[in-house]
Amino acid sequence: MPVLTALLACACAIGQVEVVDLESARVLEARVQEALAKALPASVGITALSEQGGSSGSGTIISKEGWILTAGHVTEEPGQQVTIHFADGSTVEGKTAGLHWDGREDCGLIQFDPGNREFAVAELGDGASMKIGAWVLTLGHTYGIERDPYRGPVVRLGRVRFVDAVSINIDAPLSSGDSGGGTFDLDGRLIGINSTAGPEPDWNTAVNIDFVMPRLEEMKRGVFTGASAVAASKGDKVDRPTSVPQHDVNDRAHAKDSPSILTALAPSIDEAILMTVGVFVQGKQVGLGTVASADGLVVAKASDVDATSDDISVALPDGLMVAAKRMAVDAELDLVILQTNEAFDEPMFAMEAPAQGAIVVTAGRELKPLAYGVRSLGEYRPGRSDITASYLGVRARPATPTELEAVGVEGGVVLTMVSAASPAMRAGLKPGDCVTRIAGLAVRDQREVGEAIRKHASGDVIDIERVREGATEVLQARLAPRPRQTGPSPSSPKFPASRRASGFGPVIQHDTALRANQMGGPITTLDGKVVGINIARVDRTKTYALASSVLVPALEHLLAAARARTEPLPRIDPLTVGVITKQEGPTVRLDANTAEIVGTTLRFVHPEDGLGHLERWVDATDAARWVVEFTKAGDYGVRVLQSCMGEVAGQEFEVTVGETKLRGRTEATGDWDVYKGVAVGAFHVESPGRAIVEIKTGGALKGPLMNLHAVELKRSS
Repeated sequence: MPVLTALLACACAIGQVEVVDLESARVLEARVQEALAKALPASVGITALSEQGGSSGSGTIISKEGWILTAGHVTEEPGQQVTIHFADGSTVEGKTAGLHWDGREDCGLIQFDPGNREFAVAELGDGASMKIGAWVLTLGHTYGIERDPYRGPVVRLGRVRFVDAVSINIDAPLSSGDSGGGTFDLDGRLIGINSTAGPEPDWNTAVNIDFVMPRLEEMKRGVFTGASAVAASKGDKVDRPTSVPQHDVNDRAHAKDSPSILTALAPSIDEAILMTVGVFVQGKQVGLGTVASADGLVVAKASDVDATSDDISVALPDGLMVAAKRMAVDAELDLVILQTNEAFDEPMFAMEAPAQGAIVVTAGRELKPLAYGVRSLGEYRPGRSDITASYLGVRARPATPTELEAVGVEGGVVLTMVSAASPAMRAGLKPGDCVTRIAGLAVRDQREVGEAIRKHASGDVIDIERVREGATEVLQARLAPRPRQTGPSPSSPKFPASRRASGFGPVIQHDTALRANQMGGPITTLDGKVVGINIARVDRTKTYALASSVLVPALEHLLAAARARTEPLPRIDPLTVGVITKQEGPTVRLDANTAEIVGTTLRFVHPEDGLGHLERWVDATDAARWVVEFTKAGDYGVRVLQSCMGEVAGQEFEVTVGETKLRGRTEATGDWDVYKGVAVGAFHVESPGRAIVEIKTGGALKGPLMNLHAVELKRSS
């Protein structure tokens, strides 16, 4: 298409770029990067300390007098001291001014002394100009400020789904920490304040700048208005703002994932399609794979390819399903090489990485992309915002020379805190313990403890070496997802996080909405260059990809290792790995926290005021599994401790013990936090030995199956 025609097709009014082909997509990309260059320097992070603890949010500088516009629920009241984090990482102290907070009416001001400081100021836009389908950028410090190393504001791309006098509903992903940050048009002008994150990544709300403008002067004077603000000032409970009605939630024509846009981007994946395969274990798709060499070798995400099964297959680009074998693993990068007997075109990887704000496209097994997004950050090594990283539940300090000498080791850490009901406590760790190795890695400080844990998926069992009086003891802990944070769930039902979502080193972070079983495939630029592969769905706002500059050197070693083998990697016997629950008395109790989680949506959580349990059981293929060592033969009854709401009660589930299958139905308990034992039948143990106990759904689901606290196996004879 000639440039003039492309520009006309783009209809480049405020926020309006009609993506009809690659030329117009390139225009959109250029507009995004131009807007980002204006908006990002004016975006700030905000941290505050109060009697209730620390909190953080985001904001936008709107004047040379040092005024910052943010959300009312970030400031909460006038006169509070805050620290302001500029986009370059420098800081200054400030103070909250006035605010208006009444449900979704949510705005506030902060001021700092500008002194002789040089800083950018955002231009204010016009909310009335934002029509349904207009493009927007959102900026914020998602999940808080990262300082070591510093992470700047994170950019995401979306479109307007609905507008009224108060709010702009957008499908750019938001979450905790983004509150108060800016929503900008394609001219880099501030047209909204990030306020609410909905249940899914594409369901979020910004407060319309047109609602804010008439209130600026009174907020500068410290005026404090709105029912929510008044309640907060009295110490009463305040509900977070609610999202606007989703009037056009089913109208994908004006959404970021519009089918017409995906069709327009299709030429960018012409080459990548030939490199993309589907990866299946026992007939279920667990991910995508990328052709690694012409001689039939494919690279995929290792933690998604079950090492206890030999039933692995690959769906080729032409749709043909062929058998595959595990030949080599890079545990550091979570990569596995699968061998097929097929011949492929030689894969081509581009070593240059896309810039922040550049559009990246994810190839799938169809002729159009799975999805697309923008690179949200420049060069980035993930830090504290990886809140779906696996969790052990300890804090540690370096052991002193005296402490090391006392236990007879050269290096280690002393645990200063072991969280209640955490995997660490369940494993037997206690404050004051000296730990020398975690998951095979030597640890000498808290950072190394975190790095060792993040290299494993939640549900994995790791060894922990504890030293007492010169003797080393090896404990086993099953890692869990981090306990639920305040704010929206980091992993949504529609786009659940990967089991392993951290520990990869430097990554390309992008805002493409992908599911956990869509990892492992290639990402491209608009020019069709394959610049990496997706390695993890991290949370509701982001996906990580391994850049070609990281992937290609790793592939050289993996391919050499795979070709050197004459046999595939051995299958791991599920009866010999993980936490083995040994029968100590007549009753075997299988707690949710020790379960091996099978699937991508089921999660273990432990609320501060409730029982640890498995929840979000919304996928009929998810299951919980334990290995039990029975020491007594006889008959055993099975009782499931579950909670369930009345509207979804009565759904079937199946408990398998060895070869015995038992079926039961969930029972209503009145609340998800109230548990009841449900008897499901009995089984017989012929002789002492190990068996797998598994609980899974009994068919199609009409809602969450249950919250599962424990399974009890009680010997009756």
